[in-house]
Amino acid sequence: MGKDSSASQPEPDAAPAIGRTPRMSSMNIAIDVVRHVVPLLPLYLFNGNVASYLLLTAFDLSLGLMLIVGTTRDRGDVTSVDPRSRWLVMRLIAVLAVAVFLAIMAAIIAIPIGMPAYMFGLFTGIDWRTVMSQPGFWIPVVGMSLLAAARYQSAFESWTTPGRRGQPTREGPVIGNLEEDRKQSLAAKAAQVTLIATFAALCYVLITFGRSGLYVLPMLYAALLVFYDARPDVAHRIFPKLWQEK
Repeated sequence: MGKDSSASQPEPDAAPAIGRTPRMSSMNIAIDVVRHVVPLLPLYLFNGNVASYLLLTAFDLSLGLMLIVGTTRDRGDVTSVDPRSRWLVMRLIAVLAVAVFLAIMAAIIAIPIGMPAYMFGLFTGIDWRTVMSQPGFWIPVVGMSLLAAARYQSAFESWTTPGRRGQPTREGPVIGNLEEDRKQSLAAKAAQVTLIATFAALCYVLITFGRSGLYVLPMLYAALLVFYDARPDVAHRIFPKLWQEK
C-alpha cells in the first residue's frame, strides 16, 4: 500500500512562531489609537501645554506596560468563568474596577517614566503642582484608564469561555498558544522600553525647544506608539534575540 502523503508533508502550523506573529484585531487597534491620541487633545484643541502633554504621555506609557503584564497568560490562569460575567452590566462593572486598579498602578509606574520631564521642567520653571491640579489633566487620565481597562477586558474574554456559575475555574479549554503568547510579551516589553527611552529624549526637546515650533513631535510620537501596537511583528523583528529567548 502507498504511504499517506499527508504524513510526510509538514503542516502549515509547523512554521516557526516568529513567522506567524498574529496582528491585533481592528477593535483593539482602535482602542489603542484613541488612548494614544487622548494626550494630544488638551495640547492641540484646548490650549494645553507641553508639560501636561508629557505627564499624560508618561501615564499612557505606564498603562501600556500594565497591559503587557496583565495580558501575559500563565498556565495557572483561569479558563472558565461564570456565564453571568458576559452580561453587559457585569462587563461595565468589570471595566470600571479594572480602570481603578490600572490607574493606581500606572500612576506609580509613571513616576520614574515621567522623571525626565519633571527634571527638565524644574530647570525651565514649570510649576508641576499647577499642571496636575487642572481638570484638563485629570479628565484625560480617567479616559485613558477606561480605555486600557476595556482593552484588558477584551483580552480576558478572548481567552476564557462561559462555564458553570460560581468562581472562575481552570476547567475550560486553553485557547491559543501560551508559549507563543509569552514570546510576544517579551518582544512587546522590549519595544515598550525602547519607546520609554525615546520619550526621555522627547521630554528634553519639547521642554527646552518647545516654543520653537516643534509641536509636530507629539503627533509623530503618538503615531510611533500606534505603529508599535498595530504591528507588533515589526517589533519582534527589531528585537530578534529577545523574541527567541527561552
